Formats: sequence, C-alpha cells, structure tokens
Amino acid sequence: MNPARFCFGCGPENTRGLGLKFRIDEGRAVAEFMPQDFLQGFPGFVHGGGVATVLDEAMGWAAYARGVWAMTAKLSMRFRRSVPLRQPVKVEGWVTRERGRFLEVCAELRSRHGHLLAEADGLFVRLDGEKAEEVRRQYEAASRG
Repeated sequence: MNPARFCFGCGPENTRGLGLKFRIDEGRAVAEFMPQDFLQGFPGFVHGGGVATVLDEAMGWAAYARGVWAMTAKLSMRFRRSVPLRQPVKVEGWVTRERGRFLEVCAELRSRHGHLLAEADGLFVRLDGEKAEEVRRQYEAASRG
C-alpha cells in the first residue's frame, strides 16, 4: 500500500477524498472539478474548508511541477463568490517566486464561465534531504499505478 495514493486532495484510492486530477499546463497546475454534496457548508454551497483544500492542493502541485517537494507553511485566501455544489469549477496554481527554502505560490478557483470564486496566496517550505527523497519515491510509484 502506497500512502501517496490516499492523499485527500488527489489520491485515487481515497474514497472519501476529492479525486482531483492535475495536469501541468505552461507551468501551472490545473484541474477541473465537480464539487459533490459531501463538501456542503451552507445549503447548496461548498464549505470554506473544502475551497481551501482545493486551492492548497493546486499550489502544492504547482511546486511539484517544478520538481520541488514542499508543504504548506502559510495559506491566505479570499472568497470572491459562493462556490456552488454540483457545478464544474477549474482550479489553477502557480509558483510566483522561489527564495531559498521557501516558495511563494498562488491559486485561483473559477466557475465554468470564468468567474473568480476564490483565490489564495501561500508560502510553502521545501522538504529536505531524505524526507524529500522518500516523498518523491512514493509519488512516482503512485503515478505508475
């Protein structure tokens, strides 16, 4: 059993997870997603914690796209519009700056019509040494199935 396959955001074997499937497009981590009822906060809308998770996952994938294994150190987000359930959304994450052990990252969540629903800025800290190598091996093995 590979722990990377149980990631809440993107793990294909996590039956309670979000099942996000990212692709890298011009340096950005991009995923389309249909929020389901288990993410409900206020009736008909995604819970703020669910929105935060999607944005955080996109920023993490943006770091991975650069070959950097990093974890969230700080996340700041702003809600622009309510995020409806059962309507397709698109999330994008990208690295804005690398500075030593830290990466500054951003993400946006948009409706299928391109309306900005939520945005985030994050600070990610690089994993170092053996921990980074262990995580890399797990994710590479998980991607092979």
